[in-house]
Amino acid sequence: MNWFKENPFLAGIVAVCIVGSGALGYLIFDSASSYSASSDAYAASIAKLHTLQNKVPFPSEANLKSIRVGLENYASQIRSLRSQLAKMEIPLDEKFTPQQFQDGLRAAVNDIRGKAEANGVKLPANFYFGFDQYQTQVPTERAAPFLNRQFRAIQSLVVRLVDFKVASIDGVTRTPLPQESAAPAAAQKKPESPEPVLSRFPFDISFTSEQLKFRVAFNSLLGSDQFLIVRSLSIQNSSPQAPGKKTVETTASNPLAAAAGTPGKDQTTMQVIFGRELLKVTLHLEMIDFAEPAPAQK
Repeated sequence: MNWFKENPFLAGIVAVCIVGSGALGYLIFDSASSYSASSDAYAASIAKLHTLQNKVPFPSEANLKSIRVGLENYASQIRSLRSQLAKMEIPLDEKFTPQQFQDGLRAAVNDIRGKAEANGVKLPANFYFGFDQYQTQVPTERAAPFLNRQFRAIQSLVVRLVDFKVASIDGVTRTPLPQESAAPAAAQKKPESPEPVLSRFPFDISFTSEQLKFRVAFNSLLGSDQFLIVRSLSIQNSSPQAPGKKTVETTASNPLAAAAGTPGKDQTTMQVIFGRELLKVTLHLEMIDFAEPAPAQK
């Protein structure tokens, strides 16, 4: 302490040097930190630039225009596909009234009964194409157009089966359409749920037919005016049990008489095994309704 008192000038210089060294050290540390941060930021920018340059396509104005052209072409192809699918659907007549549906259904029932009787095809009692409830009940205005479209698809199949002269139409059952429910369609949908691409309307047709006529009838589905999916097919033979073994009877004593068809008490009766069976068929079908495409976003 005495030295600092005896040499105040030198003591001041020493103090200034100590303070200056501390300040210089702080500045050097701060500069090093700033340099490190700037270097890291520069390296990150270079890496980001390389990432963008390596992207396909590179986000440039020219590539953006190219992407927009591609999207427009894609939307055009979707619209073309939708127009082709529309040709596979029975048009929906939104102006079709409930009374028109009930009157048309009643007239179609009378026509199919007469056609079935003329072709020797049996129909169930009170056959109504699966729309039994509308014998005495008029549908709602909201449901009538959709019911009419489904009825036309079912009617077309039933008429074909009758034209092919199957043995019988055993029944038509269908799942009620969403439009037949009491609640409006808007109330049934959740606001956040997306619009479905397609809707499925299932129904079943059961009939009995010879094997050949069944194949012809099944192949005729390809010519339907409505896009249909065969979800499943159930076939049951009318004679599921094989014929049992019988004791061989002695042939007729006079083979010439047997060959001529003259009955004898010992003559064996030949039983036809194949070709007389009938097939009980149930087709589980889905009528497909393709949704209208969403408008193009600009």
